[in-house]
Amino acid sequence: MKKGNLYLVSIPIGHKDDITLRAINTLKSVDVIVAEEDKSVRKLFHDYDCKKEYYILNEHNEEDDAAYVSDFLEKGENVALVSDCGTPVFADPGQKLVARCYQRGIRVIPIPGASSLMSALVVASFNIKKFYFAGFLPKTSDERLAEMKNIYSRGEVTVMMETPYRIVPFFQDLAKIFHDRKLTFVYKVTMPEERIICDYPEKILSIIEKDELKGEFVVIADGNHIEYFDNNKNTKSKGKYKKIPYKKKKR
Repeated sequence: MKKGNLYLVSIPIGHKDDITLRAINTLKSVDVIVAEEDKSVRKLFHDYDCKKEYYILNEHNEEDDAAYVSDFLEKGENVALVSDCGTPVFADPGQKLVARCYQRGIRVIPIPGASSLMSALVVASFNIKKFYFAGFLPKTSDERLAEMKNIYSRGEVTVMMETPYRIVPFFQDLAKIFHDRKLTFVYKVTMPEERIICDYPEKILSIIEKDELKGEFVVIADGNHIEYFDNNKNTKSKGKYKKIPYKKKKR
């Protein structure tokens, strides 16, 4: 019997128009949709006139849920996996299902689209040729501060994430460690309440507290200790990036 395909379907982060035609067609063509929560899949059905049999796969019972879903695929049914928003699996449940599919010879097909990570990176104005993804930091302040110190010492452009209800303590700790580095704060990206602020952490914290911001966000921290060539001494130095002027060669 031919096995089904697992489609990893990216859905909008907030704005419902941020979905591809391929994603809509995939959601309408598969036999089963697997979602992180009821609310997100019901919104999908409403926004895109799509109604399918669906099941929930979440982090609390991911091992058993993955085994259950893979049975559909073994029987030849095509399955679409979606998260509550954006791109599935990335910082969301689904990795165990993907791993199980590879073990069983089931094809996994990405359907790309909206991503909070990429949306945040491209508006950061920092050099993102190379960056470090730190993801979600520890929950307790002591552990979070220790991790932030490690990140600071790396001297790289870094992506950090946190849940909305820890936004204030998270920025209080950022202000202690990253006080001299600029951050890009991307709040509720693509939504009507979207805010993009590039400033030092203490300033961003004051805005968060003043406006009582509480929602999904991503933080990009600028790097430091970037090596460049000193034009006068022709030696490597450390500091902010310095562009070397282009000089025409004499013929």
